[in-house]
Amino acid sequence: MPLLVRLGLGALFIIAGALKVGHAADLAAAITAYRLGLPPTVVAALALALPPFEILLGIYLITGLLLTVSSTVAVVMLALFTAIVTSAVARGLSAPCGCFGPGDNSPATWLTVLRDMSFLVPAVYLAWWSRNREAPGETRA
Repeated sequence: MPLLVRLGLGALFIIAGALKVGHAADLAAAITAYRLGLPPTVVAALALALPPFEILLGIYLITGLLLTVSSTVAVVMLALFTAIVTSAVARGLSAPCGCFGPGDNSPATWLTVLRDMSFLVPAVYLAWWSRNREAPGETRA
């Protein structure tokens, strides 16, 4: 089961990142639409850094490298994404999800929140599983 979860989450992050590569302006616009109060320089940095980071995280998950760390990072990222989308939907914003690149431009809805939560559940499982598989003082690759 952990292998399937690693492969699924890894593919999710690689696909999401790859679809955003080369579309920093679109991603920056999507981030801005969430009205988080972030300065434009932070939005620009996020729009440039997020796609390659997602791809790298996906590679780490698929290969199992630093699995405890990579699965924990996946949980944190998915929890943040879910919280941000939930906040936008609850505030009635018509913000595009932007999760899967510029083609993902329909407004986020409660179904988007449920989708994000469905990704979070296996990530939490993988983080829990990877922590419980480590012996005290040992880091698994």
